Amino acid sequence: MVIHYIHTSSENHNHNLTCFSKIELNQILSIYGSKVSQGVWRDYAIDHQRSVAMFSIYRSTFEKAHLKIIKKSFTNKKQKKFQLKDVNNHILKQSNRLTDITRYLEFSLKRIV
Repeated sequence: MVIHYIHTSSENHNHNLTCFSKIELNQILSIYGSKVSQGVWRDYAIDHQRSVAMFSIYRSTFEKAHLKIIKKSFTNKKQKKFQLKDVNNHILKQSNRLTDITRYLEFSLKRIV
């Protein structure tokens, strides 16, 4: 497994970072593990910044992130707390609940064998 460092600055030592909770990480890693076992995904990276936490999913170690699950700490009325973006940075799904994002990943990205 290769670890990708997306953001490497002194900001990482600040305790005011936006992070995924243990429950949120369990939800994400549960769907991630099933997609890895199917051979769809290969690697991931987690990035924590002041206002954004990001879980990036890779199909290959040497590609851009195929999908990104983004958690925002500061949102206005129109923005949702969680977003799912594709490789071209288009928003595929957004919601205030992470379960909506993981359900979308589970059912909309099924592989037909």
